[in-house]
Amino acid sequence: MGRPGGHLSSLPLHLVLPVLALLLWSLSGSAWARWLFLPAWVLATQLIAAGSLEAARLRRHAWLGQYLRDGSPWHRRLRGGALMVARHQLLGALLALVLLVKLRGLPLAAWPLLLAGAFGVALARGWLHRRLAPHVIEARLPAVTRRLLVGPVAGLLALALVGMALWLPQPWLVDLGWEAALLRHLPAGEGGSLLAFFERLAAAAEITRAWAMQNAEAQLSLGAPLALLGWLLMLLTQGALAWAFVRLLVGADALRGEGITNRRQEETP
Repeated sequence: MGRPGGHLSSLPLHLVLPVLALLLWSLSGSAWARWLFLPAWVLATQLIAAGSLEAARLRRHAWLGQYLRDGSPWHRRLRGGALMVARHQLLGALLALVLLVKLRGLPLAAWPLLLAGAFGVALARGWLHRRLAPHVIEARLPAVTRRLLVGPVAGLLALALVGMALWLPQPWLVDLGWEAALLRHLPAGEGGSLLAFFERLAAAAEITRAWAMQNAEAQLSLGAPLALLGWLLMLLTQGALAWAFVRLLVGADALRGEGITNRRQEETP
């Protein structure tokens, strides 16, 4: 298996940098990770929020265009202000937290899937841009392209991560009670840092998922609820990781596009 960074040169630079930063974050030691956690959380939040804000404003602009006249001042008043920004900052912070904590416990074997997801973002963006160009207003084309690629790429990445989680070896938890499984396999906390707390929380969720899926058949009276709990935890955690990862890359692309647009406006006489 090749190194995770072996083919990063084929990606655009503004996608390479976030992927490399996330890879270094996942491989950093506990001491470095504790120091870098808050700056990394803030940065990841801003990237994710940038992409989700762009999509929200695109939806709001389309909605207002259906009901308001072109010259109405309500376009400016309803296009989205502090409340919209605060909502997407909060959502971005939650997704960034999931992404950073999950990456700390992610095996190195999963990184080829994340790199494939990054390539998928770049390829889907180019393909959709060419397909949509004859039909979409030029000023809205980049935002529409990014809006449409998130769901398919994140969905495929989530399915791949679920398959990887099922394929990787799991601790044997059959015939153990839930509390016993946590006591035996939950790693000891390293200090009282905020990151250590979230890492233990994520590890507890993963152990609970494995325990529920392995014991679903052994405990026939609770088989269906346990299996449902296990699958729900797996789909939620892997889906949230995939969604946050793709959202972060789309946010980086949106910020780059916004920067290019601003430079062009400044250069226009």
